[in-house]
Amino acid sequence: MVEIIIQYVLIALLVMGLGYLAYLLKDKDINLKDDYFGFASLILGSLSASESTPENVKIILRIISEAVQYVEINYRNSENALKEEEAIRLAKDSTSLLGFKKNIDDESLKCLIRIAAALLPATNKIIK
Repeated sequence: MVEIIIQYVLIALLVMGLGYLAYLLKDKDINLKDDYFGFASLILGSLSASESTPENVKIILRIISEAVQYVEINYRNSENALKEEEAIRLAKDSTSLLGFKKNIDDESLKCLIRIAAALLPATNKIIK
């Protein structure tokens, strides 16, 4: 009997917690649809308020994707650490041309580069 009561209390707390989360998101006017799976908050945390637009996020993600593709094509037989550093350098150079007041920090670039590299099509043989 006690176990059933505990289960109902936990379910009630879960529902209240989800309701409170929805309230907080609505209160801060956060639109999850425009957040691009959390990338916007990761990138836009280091940009100023006037630069934090979904259009800029799209541009930055495209720049990082192109940098990763370039590095993968031209540095195919190099170590991954070298590829990552080269991709960071290329992405920094390209994003600096956008004219932002603050640059995107290295950790954000490194995280986005790793995600972009993971999304590249496989170039090796199928593993059995």
